[in-house]
Amino acid sequence: MSRALLHRAGLILAITSASSFRAWGQGRVVINNNAWLRIDNGAWVVIEEPTNAGIQTLGTGGNIRSEGEFNRIRWQIRNTTGVYTIPFTTSNGVKMPFTYEAVGGASNEAQASICFSTFNYGAIAGNNWDNNTYRPSDVTHMHNYYVGPPSNNSDNVVDRFWLVDPYASPGFTYSTKPSIRLGFTYDPGAATGEVRTGNAITGASTVGAQRFNPGPQWWGDYWPAGTWAAGAVNTVTNVNVLPADFFRSWTLSNILQPLPVELLRFDARCDAGRVRLQWITGSEMGTSRFVIERSGDAEIFLPIAELAAQGNGQAPFEYEYVDEQPSSPAYYRLRMDDADGTSEHSPVREASCAGGSTAIINAWDGGDAMHVIIRSARDQQVTLRVHDEAGRLLVQEQGIALIQGLNSFEIDQHGAATGVYCLTVVAEEGPLALRVPLY
Repeated sequence: MSRALLHRAGLILAITSASSFRAWGQGRVVINNNAWLRIDNGAWVVIEEPTNAGIQTLGTGGNIRSEGEFNRIRWQIRNTTGVYTIPFTTSNGVKMPFTYEAVGGASNEAQASICFSTFNYGAIAGNNWDNNTYRPSDVTHMHNYYVGPPSNNSDNVVDRFWLVDPYASPGFTYSTKPSIRLGFTYDPGAATGEVRTGNAITGASTVGAQRFNPGPQWWGDYWPAGTWAAGAVNTVTNVNVLPADFFRSWTLSNILQPLPVELLRFDARCDAGRVRLQWITGSEMGTSRFVIERSGDAEIFLPIAELAAQGNGQAPFEYEYVDEQPSSPAYYRLRMDDADGTSEHSPVREASCAGGSTAIINAWDGGDAMHVIIRSARDQQVTLRVHDEAGRLLVQEQGIALIQGLNSFEIDQHGAATGVYCLTVVAEEGPLALRVPLY
């Protein structure tokens, strides 16, 4: 068995080219008595031992310095399970070991590997608390929870990123990612650590792990996870990650002001002449209600209903609302109101139910006459009735001819008193009713 043994205290082995440093076959990298392994300039350290013995520290320990997104360790773990520890150390000499536990479920390609690296603000001067200026290449924003309009939430984020990548190198990827459990360590100091002056958080703020989903460009479909603990260095442990949430770029954010929560899904579809709206949130924090807004032209939206939100929680929440009398076409959006008074809007969805069932689109007080708009599913004749609040029949008109599509007409109000009246249309599908206030 061969091994690379860094044994003398203070020794630095620098891997500085794009070529790889390899521990071949059953080899291991053993770092002894506080020696350093430094990876620079996009180099790779390749560990071809699939067990967690591939990297070991002995004596007083050891240090691996990455401090770059592409200064990587590629560990050929395959489908082996167990706890793998990367003895990362900051450029200032603060030990911040990172743990990767392979729980199970991975495919077993011969060279399937996980790539590890980590970095902070480096030599950036000034606002080096601002992660948005040195985010990983797949991360497009550091927006906050309240994303309308989006704003930079870097002041609520630890000033370091960790890269845990099952797809970093062609030929070494997994066809099926494993379930994993992660553990993070960071320096809470403001002077040379990862909570720089300028942050809203301090070294004593509770944080959790979040990953960036590069497809839809979401942080918030994975709520800050893990168990936080303070110390000379702070830790976030027990971060359980299923394959669907296993993406490469990670950071630690304030659990009270996480990176943004987006709608996981918002759909509008026709269902027997009605429009069924369904949406799912990945998690919620301080959300008070959803207001459903509808428009006939995608420009002027008016509220038609509201639903109470779950408010707080990390599990996906599902909602549904059925618009019984949609316009055609109909455009919908959600207004999401938070308890602190802020709001954001969802994307707009369109559902055209032309050709669906007959419906009363609208009716209103026009002064001398009640104006009525009806959408008919076909050419037909209907009966129209108007009752007052006491149930007395005031108007009945039979044999009203409707054509397929929209129909508009007027009903003489006969000097009707102020109040709420019931308009009923008896169509081939059955009776339709709408309450109409007259002033």
